[in-house]
Amino acid sequence: MLRGGSFVQYRTVVARWTGALIGVAAVCLSLLHPASALASGAEFSVTLEYEPPAQCPGAEDLRAAVVARLGYDPFTDDAPHHVSLRITRKAGSLDGRIEWRDAERKWAGDQAFTMGSGDCPRLARTMGLALAVQIQLLRDPSAAATVERESGVEPTPKAVAERPSDKPAPPPTPPIPADTPAVVSRPARPPAAGFPPVFALGAGPAVGFGMAPHPILIGRLFGRLAWQHASLQLAAEVSLPSAVRRADGAGVSEQLFLLSAAGCQALERWSACLLLNAGRVSMAGQDIDHPTSTHLPFVATGLRAAFSQPLGAHAFIGAHADGLVILTRWTASLDNVPVWTMPRFAAALGIDLGLQFR
Repeated sequence: MLRGGSFVQYRTVVARWTGALIGVAAVCLSLLHPASALASGAEFSVTLEYEPPAQCPGAEDLRAAVVARLGYDPFTDDAPHHVSLRITRKAGSLDGRIEWRDAERKWAGDQAFTMGSGDCPRLARTMGLALAVQIQLLRDPSAAATVERESGVEPTPKAVAERPSDKPAPPPTPPIPADTPAVVSRPARPPAAGFPPVFALGAGPAVGFGMAPHPILIGRLFGRLAWQHASLQLAAEVSLPSAVRRADGAGVSEQLFLLSAAGCQALERWSACLLLNAGRVSMAGQDIDHPTSTHLPFVATGLRAAFSQPLGAHAFIGAHADGLVILTRWTASLDNVPVWTMPRFAAALGIDLGLQFR
């Protein structure tokens, strides 16, 4: 509401739920914060900014949900008030944010939403309901007291308009299901930038091509530190022995022991990585009169394409494909006769299972 020519903001309320009744209070009270209230009989209008990520409801679906809730379309391109909705994927969960700005594009408040299950349509519905109720309160500030009485909580201190509105109070807000995502109204201060990193541990098998005489099975154990759009992964890898033999049965066995580092850029569930592998190749003669062994360096660099699928709030499954350029090349010989030469290019395909921690 306008008082003395300046905006008056409501106090912040942190919403939590333990049942259907408290769920009503949680969403409604959290909605008392974000924007400046106006005591006006005219229909409240606002410009909307919303660019949904993949697999989330589009802007038209969101607008339709708000219009159905209010009974009129509050969205215009020249409205003095502005609201932006943003949904961001973070590991296995979704973060939602509604941010209000005044006619001068100055920050006026925001609301944060978290969906641990990663269900974007459900999160979008919740944010649409929150937006509709907030617009209803901005259109008619007297509705705030009705919302509080219906939710069964003590009224929250708030500013009073100089001219009381003569419009009847709107009907009570319908009950919200008990499994509504957590909604938190934030204090009236500029939002902090960035997202906290997520740590993950995992393991999985891979098949290497071109690293040994035959395709080899590789086991890997890795740790990953991920931000909103980037991640850093370190891994230890070991292969099963692979042998190449001559016609008389004598041969050379090879086994890889590697450390791997990957820096990745993420887009939704996909990521592209710059990869570096370094370690040693252990080689030993087999079925020969005087078997010997040796250790040779192995260094390779290349690119990785990876995909990750959340399995609930903490677990995930992923797949990756690596293309490598081998920087250290050598030839294995028996009785001074070459039997195998390390190629210039190699590849690997793998599957990962892991847990992530916030």
